[in-house]
Amino acid sequence: MAGAPTDWQLGCVEVKQRGAYLLQSGQWSDCTFLVGAEPHQVVIAGHKLILAMASPVFEAMFYGGMAERNDPIRILDVQPEAFKALLEYIYTDNINISSFDKACELCYGAKKYMLPHLVKECTRYLWSDLYPRNACRAYEFARLFEENVLMDKCIQIISMNTKEVLNDSSFEDVELNTVITVFSLDHLNIDSELDLFEAVVRYSKAQDKRTNERSSSPPSENGPPNEKRSKSPGPSTSKDKVAQLQVVNVESSAENSPEAVVEAQKVGDVPEQPTSGSSDEVNKKPDAKDKPKIRSAIEKIRFLTLTPQQFADGPACSPLLTESEAFAVLMNILSSNSDVPMPRGFSTCRVPRKQLIGDGNSSNVATLTVDTPSPVMLEQVFGAPAQLLPPYPRPSRHDVGVRNSSMVQALINPSMSGLPEHMERHGADFNKIYCQRAIIQHTDCLNTSVLDCSVTFMVDKNICLLGVQVPTQAPSEEGVSCVGGAGGGVGVGGYCELLYAHLLDADGARLTYTHYTNRVPYRHLLDIMFNRPVYIQRNKVYKVGIVFNKVGWYPMGTCAQQVAAESVFFNFGIGQSSDSVRDGLIRSIIFTY
Repeated sequence: MAGAPTDWQLGCVEVKQRGAYLLQSGQWSDCTFLVGAEPHQVVIAGHKLILAMASPVFEAMFYGGMAERNDPIRILDVQPEAFKALLEYIYTDNINISSFDKACELCYGAKKYMLPHLVKECTRYLWSDLYPRNACRAYEFARLFEENVLMDKCIQIISMNTKEVLNDSSFEDVELNTVITVFSLDHLNIDSELDLFEAVVRYSKAQDKRTNERSSSPPSENGPPNEKRSKSPGPSTSKDKVAQLQVVNVESSAENSPEAVVEAQKVGDVPEQPTSGSSDEVNKKPDAKDKPKIRSAIEKIRFLTLTPQQFADGPACSPLLTESEAFAVLMNILSSNSDVPMPRGFSTCRVPRKQLIGDGNSSNVATLTVDTPSPVMLEQVFGAPAQLLPPYPRPSRHDVGVRNSSMVQALINPSMSGLPEHMERHGADFNKIYCQRAIIQHTDCLNTSVLDCSVTFMVDKNICLLGVQVPTQAPSEEGVSCVGGAGGGVGVGGYCELLYAHLLDADGARLTYTHYTNRVPYRHLLDIMFNRPVYIQRNKVYKVGIVFNKVGWYPMGTCAQQVAAESVFFNFGIGQSSDSVRDGLIRSIIFTY
């Protein structure tokens, strides 16, 4: 290559430095890529051997039986910046992700060219940058690439932060199928169904505006046509929507494409349809066969949970409902035995949504709100007669093997444990708070050797996790000695407990742990404090694991999955069912904030 410095290799100590030089300079390149869509296409030089070493797709492209002979090679479905980042990973092992959008685009390219480690790192970034404002877009991305765990987490965030999700401007740009999915959820943190209806009104107006802009803009020879491109090799390259990455199967995902959404019927035209027939006639417009309708989202709204006044002042006045539909809904709100049937397809559910975090009607809140309790004996949980269980004092913090000095130092000096500076105000007091999980159904579990238990959880606020609370054994009917205890009959004496506890993040990395060995009374809830406090971030998944090494019977039970302790909401059992095993043995999360 003309002008290239001589002996450039001498300044490169590592292989990745040599790869970076070849990528940036294009020296010895034997292929070129034309990346992106006009007018923003970029020419990028590459090296067939290096690319084939990293990707089986590039190997087939350059050295397979159907080797690519065109030069430059057109890459229309990947953003230029994402393709450059992909090549940077191949040449240098460096992964450069700076935003949520770039992570989505890069992950698409990594999937396309079969780079599994890069896919994993992109997904890891998405987990770390997941908030209500991008939860819907992340859900669309996860659904497209069948990332089921990420989909579940997005749904959890949407359920817990529904109003924040609906009110964010990004909600106006999501796919209609995503809107329908959100409106179909049984758990939504909303004041009433009016929140959903107002959101769909804004969504409808945004789609109308986009449709009008498309129809008024003259087609450009270089730009994409106004009509949906059925033969396009890839999606639009706009960075504003993850859904436009649907190039994996354009034909099968046409209904989900942004173009299909904006070409859906203008919701303002609904009242102009004939009102003499049933609402089913409204659905049967000529183009209804292949295009989604905003009406599909409206049908998921539970209008029958509204009061007549709420409905009359809001949805009944909207052009999204015809006069006959509004009348039919109002009649059914007024009477469950109305002779006027609900419009076809409309929800007939009269049960309000369950709230994961609720300011609404407490009878509809699927959470258990608790005060900050002191550790209690199990008879308070199971209702056993107090006289059968002697009032043993709970083990002190010293007994559970945690040094006060190290805990205090970690809280006072945030740099030692990654805690925020505001934790300093707690000092040695800790202000310990117990997120106590209520027992829904009581069962017992026999440990014959080693007993594992774990539970995943997520919180809606940043907190500092201090430890967990677990039950001690119940004495067997044959006598305490069979479970390692000493002396006395049932409920008398104690035994030597031996267990290990740890805290993991969503990627399985251990954040903190503790080993516990001490003599404990039977039928108590035992505080197990970790070696150091850990800063827990909101809307991220963590996993607590306990390993019991003492033979005997443990009172387990089925515990509540949603608990609010003071102003912090905990959601347990996040992700796959295999992540939470015998989670009834983890009774409380001990934290502060």
